[in-house]
Amino acid sequence: MKKIFLLYSLSSILTLSSCNKFLDLEPQSDPTVASFYKTESDIRNAVNGCYAALQSNRQYAGHFITLMEVRSDNISDNNSGGNAGRDYNIDRFIAGADNIAILQAWQSIYNAIYRANAALANLDVVPGQSTRNQYEGELRFLRALNYFNAVRLWGDIPLVLQPVEPEDAYALIRNDQSEVMEAIIDDLEVAKDLLPPAFGGDDLGRATNGAAKTLLAKVLLTIGEYGQASSILKEVIDSKHYELLPVIDSVFSVNNKMNREIIFAVRYNKSVVDEGHPILTYFDGPVLDPLLLNGYPPDDARRPLLNTTSVNTRRPVNKFYDIHDLNTNNVGNDFPLLRFADVLLMYAEASNEDNYQLVGDARTALDSVRIRATGTPFNDVELADQDLFRSAVADERRLELPLECHRWFDLIRTDRAVEVMQGVNLQIERWQYLYPIPLTEVQIVNDPERFPQNLNY
Repeated sequence: MKKIFLLYSLSSILTLSSCNKFLDLEPQSDPTVASFYKTESDIRNAVNGCYAALQSNRQYAGHFITLMEVRSDNISDNNSGGNAGRDYNIDRFIAGADNIAILQAWQSIYNAIYRANAALANLDVVPGQSTRNQYEGELRFLRALNYFNAVRLWGDIPLVLQPVEPEDAYALIRNDQSEVMEAIIDDLEVAKDLLPPAFGGDDLGRATNGAAKTLLAKVLLTIGEYGQASSILKEVIDSKHYELLPVIDSVFSVNNKMNREIIFAVRYNKSVVDEGHPILTYFDGPVLDPLLLNGYPPDDARRPLLNTTSVNTRRPVNKFYDIHDLNTNNVGNDFPLLRFADVLLMYAEASNEDNYQLVGDARTALDSVRIRATGTPFNDVELADQDLFRSAVADERRLELPLECHRWFDLIRTDRAVEVMQGVNLQIERWQYLYPIPLTEVQIVNDPERFPQNLNY
């Protein structure tokens, strides 16, 4: 039988890299389905495999930069011939359902989801309850993260919470976005109660209680549940586990990994073969948009992190690059997915949407990010009403979080993408907020009623 739904191919799932040590991922022999989940080590390997998916060039070391940043007004891809126009077409909103980056991102996400489902279904092989709780919390967090990315990229998607055999894939449907969001919230509600506040040693960087709460708040913010999002973010702030580092350069330093500003990051280790990343340093065609750099005040400490020469030439993005490292194809800097500055800005946004106040905790949160960057807070005129406060938060998010895979989703969440992309001479419509479902997936199911393509693709 053909591999039904490439995402659910058992052979491709079980031969993904796995290991016992969190950061040292190395290939192992191919296990059979029947023999795979026999010990705690097997479950740990599966959990680590879910983390490994985040590291790949199909996710945060490659395609996600294109799908979530190049798509936005932060980066422009002018190389129509690079990779057969793969990234250029995404940048210009002309990518079709046969785009290889879109397909590979879909496959990587669903492979990770399958692995999480299979491990969750076999947790009984783990002898200790506390260890089972940890693995369940990690798996639910990672499954939620993958589904959250998928639902924002494609809208209605298959929602599968149990292991699925290839022959059963014909019965899959595209579930409504609201169902997927509900499942994501359920996973994160469980995860936050099961995960510890911190890990140490070889386990440093695994998902924690704070990571689950922060991702949950981001989900709630996305669906407009501002009061709930604000309350959860306040819990993260009040926990005192995290803080803004005094100097923003040190947040991303290869010598200061998993510092107190980082809540969850994709870990990279250049000392291990294939465990560094190249894509975040040199772009094959994409360049930073001048409007992004021009948005920074002259004395803004964040501007040098982007390297202003990147506007016209393919130069390192200092934010994710050790300037003393001559090997640009194997960089060891971690990639932050959730950090405390994001928490403060989300808290400011959610609180403002829930109940605007000129003076209060939301203003303090917003000011703290600005003060770290420029030395001065916002003045009262800049935040004089809810609309101005909303705009200030949106602008600050762009200046604080560029290239961290937030910008495109921020534009969609606030329904500003059509207007903003006009500013970079791209006329788009709201149906282009979503990517096409990969053509191979639509063709294999071959049922437009149950598994339709997204509008206009």
